[in-house]
Amino acid sequence: MTTTLTFNSQTLPFRTDFAIAGANCLLSTNSPEVLQATVRSQTKSASGNAFSFEMEVIVHADMDATPERLPHFRGLRHIVFANLPPCSFLTYDLLRKRVYAVLSSSAARDPSFWHTLLLPITIGVLGTTIGVAPLHSACLDRSGSGILVAGLSGVGKSTLATALAQAGFALISDDWTYLSRQQSTLLAHGLSSPVKLLPDAARFFPQLRSLIPKPALNGELAYEIDPKQWKGFTVKTTTVPRHIFFLERASTPGCHVIPSRPEYLRDFFEKSGERLPNEIAAARTFRTELISTLSSCPSWILRTGDNPQITAEVLSDFLAENNRATA
Repeated sequence: MTTTLTFNSQTLPFRTDFAIAGANCLLSTNSPEVLQATVRSQTKSASGNAFSFEMEVIVHADMDATPERLPHFRGLRHIVFANLPPCSFLTYDLLRKRVYAVLSSSAARDPSFWHTLLLPITIGVLGTTIGVAPLHSACLDRSGSGILVAGLSGVGKSTLATALAQAGFALISDDWTYLSRQQSTLLAHGLSSPVKLLPDAARFFPQLRSLIPKPALNGELAYEIDPKQWKGFTVKTTTVPRHIFFLERASTPGCHVIPSRPEYLRDFFEKSGERLPNEIAAARTFRTELISTLSSCPSWILRTGDNPQITAEVLSDFLAENNRATA
């Protein structure tokens, strides 16, 4: 079966705009459900600001009849193709800063699809081309100061971020943080996405034991919790980054904070970022400049063999002492 779809003002009669992670999107769609999804989950873009990117979304009944596929991504120079469940196909044009999406009706009716899949993936793929650099780190806020917790996948960023949020820090993000520049100020953004915790996190957070872990986008079993619904959590969407910690696991008990060098920070974030094609060299330069500016913030290696609650307490005490020393 072949279906030909045309993306134009006749086939996409509904339009709106919204802000996400410091970027402004102009959305066109044929679906009232998709239109409402932006109203429920995102903020209105600032009046008069230029649009960072455009998204055109068609909801088509034929997609409901296509076989379900596992999430899949394929890049061809500045074009990225994506299959997302349930039965949805997207094309990202990084050069023209546009997104073309064909969704199944089940995807359009599911608010979590928009909130936990489509928008986070869109910002992750397009981000650097539209003035938003994705950083592989958790982010929290304490009294207006942003704390980035970076580290390799599986090192425990989400677990520590959850423990810090329980200890009174405001949660911005648990895995990916989005860096932008507003005039001369760096801003770190989160998407209020669900926090993903691996099954062994139930040892440290008894609240998880009543939940059932489910396959995440990468196939791993994980608990997904809505931070806005977790008792005692405070959630923010934006902060100013002031401190950066690189989380490392130790094989023996103990928690140590070791000063880091700016070049370590630059090297980590450059290597952990997505590879960008030659056609968008300006985006690569932009990301390097933002990371270089971020490297002026003090940074440390946080090496721990303790549980997340103890590690959160050590980090909290260290920040308090550091603030007193620099006051």
